[in-house]
Amino acid sequence: MNYYTIGCTCVTPLYRIVYNYRIVGAEHMRAAAQAGRVVVCTTHSSDLGGMIVGMAVSIVLKTEPWVVINIKFRRNLLVNFFLKDMNVIWIKGNDMPGNYPALRRMRDLLIEGDSRPIIIAPQGTHNRPDLKDLNLRQGFAIPCLQAARAGARVHVVPALDIGATYKSMPAPGRRIAVAFGKPIRVHAHDSRASLTGTVLDNLTILHNMHNMGSDLQTSNIVQTRREI
Repeated sequence: MNYYTIGCTCVTPLYRIVYNYRIVGAEHMRAAAQAGRVVVCTTHSSDLGGMIVGMAVSIVLKTEPWVVINIKFRRNLLVNFFLKDMNVIWIKGNDMPGNYPALRRMRDLLIEGDSRPIIIAPQGTHNRPDLKDLNLRQGFAIPCLQAARAGARVHVVPALDIGATYKSMPAPGRRIAVAFGKPIRVHAHDSRASLTGTVLDNLTILHNMHNMGSDLQTSNIVQTRREI
């Protein structure tokens, strides 16, 4: 039993009760998956943020995604327990030269037609929940562009973790959600900078929509109870 099985069968119902956990924009994830290969570029405002995004992808697409994780967590016995049997791509982070094997693995999965999405947090470390000074590294764009130039249909889906607190577990009653934005088609002629900028712009739009309450529209909400 791995992390996503545990999360979707045990943790998700608990979060729905304690935190009113829900998923916004599930139709965007489904549309991207139906159109081709998917890379989910998510914010990462806390350790919990990575968990709730992973659970959301697994619930919506009913599959166990690939997850790009910093190699430093391989030294943590507790984390390794939960990562057992997961689809993990280990990366050094911070645009280091040693990341090339991980980027090649992502590229190969996209070109070979693996139907499972790949989740990555392009900023490489925790970001502020308000997205102030959010800076996305361009490394994630390399395998996306290489796959597109090889003929693969690749879409990047921006994802926003909502309500997770930066340094501690959220208090009971705090609303937690995951919002998926519209898929971004990757074209062969795109550049790293342009793709990264587009993803950042779409994350900002998602964040502003959340602040205005747009994520409360019933038509865009997936109640986790229906999806499990």
